[in-house]
Amino acid sequence: MMSRLIYICVMAVLAGVQTLSAQQRDTVIIRDTIYLDKAELERKKDVVENTNLIHIKPIGRFDRGIVSYRFIPKKKWIGGLTFSYVNFDSDDSRLLFSMLKDFDCNFKMFSVKPFVGYAVKDNVVVGMKLGYNHTIADLGNISLNIDEESDFSLSNMRYAEDLYSFGLFHRSYVGLDRGKLFGLFNETTLTYLNGTSSFARGEGAEYKRTDTTINELHLGINPGISVFITQNVCAELSFGVVGFKYRLEKQSNNLGETGKRRSSGADFKINLFNINIGLTFCM
Repeated sequence: MMSRLIYICVMAVLAGVQTLSAQQRDTVIIRDTIYLDKAELERKKDVVENTNLIHIKPIGRFDRGIVSYRFIPKKKWIGGLTFSYVNFDSDDSRLLFSMLKDFDCNFKMFSVKPFVGYAVKDNVVVGMKLGYNHTIADLGNISLNIDEESDFSLSNMRYAEDLYSFGLFHRSYVGLDRGKLFGLFNETTLTYLNGTSSFARGEGAEYKRTDTTINELHLGINPGISVFITQNVCAELSFGVVGFKYRLEKQSNNLGETGKRRSSGADFKINLFNINIGLTFCM
């Protein structure tokens, strides 16, 4: 009885192998794990042979079928301009500072970054980027009142910063539709920044001003979205997420004192002061 049962199991396995072999003769093998019927392949021939379709290389043995449409073709030049502007005025935000009294503050930041790049392959662009960043912060007065014994106030403080930058970037696109209208991208940028800043406080005999020379090396990751508004013009929106920086500062004040400082750090969050809107031209 046992020998008959073993015989039946062996024959079933051999029959399954023969069936699989017959199935493989009627299929096209894609990679090493995916099987597609020839008839189905013919029906979807327009999709498989679509020159705008980019097949993502699988990780490991399994092909997950992840595809990307061609958004920026190989050997294309792109160029454009991104800018950002932030303006904060205490007069517009008093409801957010219920614990503050006599709050007078104004903050402005403006940046502009022209760039040019070349598509070394489909949806992959490398290039260079220039930039200028201007920041002004004025604190006329601020008083913090927690209780009767805890009062804190500052007044007559001003900070100004001007930075110039040069960077190299690598940008990878993912096309979302066959019509080449919408795409996502991730940009990695290595940037060198150089500039000056000044910090002043007080007035009259108590006036003190500190000037700083800044040199900074910054590595940033900036994801974003692109939309073609015409055949060769693309609007984009990006924001900073991750940043690593090394900064060297040399300072001097109006009293003749000097000093220097080195600092480094990393950010793993969305930077609300690094939201950029721009236009890209594809040639």
